[in-house]
Amino acid sequence: MFGKHDCIDYIDYRQHLTLKARIVWYQPSRLAQGRINYTNNYDIICYFTKGRKASTFNLDDIRVPQLVELEHRLRCEKVPSVTNGVFGKTKFNDDGKNPGDVWGDIKQLTYKSKELVSRDVLNTIQKPLKLIERLVKASSNIGDLVLDPFCGVGTTLVACKSLERNFIGFEQNPDFVAAAKRRLRQLEKV
Repeated sequence: MFGKHDCIDYIDYRQHLTLKARIVWYQPSRLAQGRINYTNNYDIICYFTKGRKASTFNLDDIRVPQLVELEHRLRCEKVPSVTNGVFGKTKFNDDGKNPGDVWGDIKQLTYKSKELVSRDVLNTIQKPLKLIERLVKASSNIGDLVLDPFCGVGTTLVACKSLERNFIGFEQNPDFVAAAKRRLRQLEKV
């Protein structure tokens, strides 16, 4: 679920879902400039699971590059709490690291983005395909069924189709439904 800092404060999800993480999607290029308060430069992505433990978390599919210099990496691996303690199995992975809960590497869409369906959906509806692909890859496997109950212009559906997941999407706005169908048809032509 995407939203602002208080997006789940008014939802009673606890009897059905477990909130595992609040991911901060950092968007430094937002145009809004606060005049009487700080400008909001992020969205929250609430990561829920059904039950206490996620049945799927594909870390290797979503690793991001290490930004730490090699010398610092090697020095960290020699720290006593790593070599002798509970973090003994903590080693830097050459394939990259866990993206963590602050994502600044995926940029928001702009009016010039090729994937933007319409200016009407820029700030509230359409998310970057790369962002949704990361979420789908992490929390599902090939052949799994993904539900998007508020699918907007179909970015999740497009991601699922290209990543070989099955999907169900709901949307009440007929213009968004038409846009999602167009996007899925375009994907079939490729």
